[in-house]
Amino acid sequence: MLKVLLAVLVFSLSSFSLPKLLSPERLSKELGRDNLVILEFSDTQSYIMEGHIPGAVLTEKEEWRMMDKKSGALVHRDIGYYEEKFRSWGISKDTDVVIYYKGNQTNEILGAVYAYWLFHYLGHKRVSMLDGGWKAWVEKNLPVDFEDPKPKKGSFKARVNEHLKIDWKYLKESIGKRPIIDGRPVGHYFGITKFPAAKKFGHVPCSVAFPWEWWVKKDERTGKLYIEFPFYAEAFFKNQGIGKKDEVLLFCFGGTGAAFVYMVMDMLGYEGMRVYDASKREWEYLNLPLNRFVWETFKDCKP
Repeated sequence: MLKVLLAVLVFSLSSFSLPKLLSPERLSKELGRDNLVILEFSDTQSYIMEGHIPGAVLTEKEEWRMMDKKSGALVHRDIGYYEEKFRSWGISKDTDVVIYYKGNQTNEILGAVYAYWLFHYLGHKRVSMLDGGWKAWVEKNLPVDFEDPKPKKGSFKARVNEHLKIDWKYLKESIGKRPIIDGRPVGHYFGITKFPAAKKFGHVPCSVAFPWEWWVKKDERTGKLYIEFPFYAEAFFKNQGIGKKDEVLLFCFGGTGAAFVYMVMDMLGYEGMRVYDASKREWEYLNLPLNRFVWETFKDCKP
């Protein structure tokens, strides 16, 4: 009987995983354990001068993306690249990964949420986002380190889940048939503004706006950016008629806004999200349809 209890205890410890949205206080209690890897999205200067959470390794958004030479779309890199990168950070199958951002610029936040989705796409769901990022950590007077960690080599092996991603063909065929959510700023969706790199205005027909920018706040005292988890998100999805298991297609300009919506929906228990990684960069390159100067809903949309 004792052997059985010990076996159950060992299994429970090995399968232990952290909450998806992790409080700074909880993370502080986990520091130093073997199967924990912490990733900071910032830059070298901030990582060294401001310090970082003890044990955290530095990464930047640019490490996670590459440009498609034909369309100019920014998409994820080859799978082997991530396998080697994750192993160098000490990530294995049973590793809990915690992601946080410094909050000095928007790209740090967008890189962090993109990494959250990409870990899931690569088959690793033991990943958490630090609630409030670096701002919340220092507000709690939690420990700060200035030393570079020396992680042990991990053994990460990707188990790609292709169901978490779609291409332009699938999105085009889904117009008017499946919910499509656009994570870009509302002006970009409506068609009165666009990102500088965009060539065209507007949104995919029958898509609905749910902008990531509404969830990013700036602390007046420190100037740090941070994510404020949207309290209205579940009501929004319910009002759009989206159930927890429904297939939902996520769109933006270059993948990161779609990943932002993916993270929010995942933390709320939704299961059917699929990200169009290349998104509008590729969509407009292919000269596919865009609507402008109109707000749309799934309930009354006609393609």
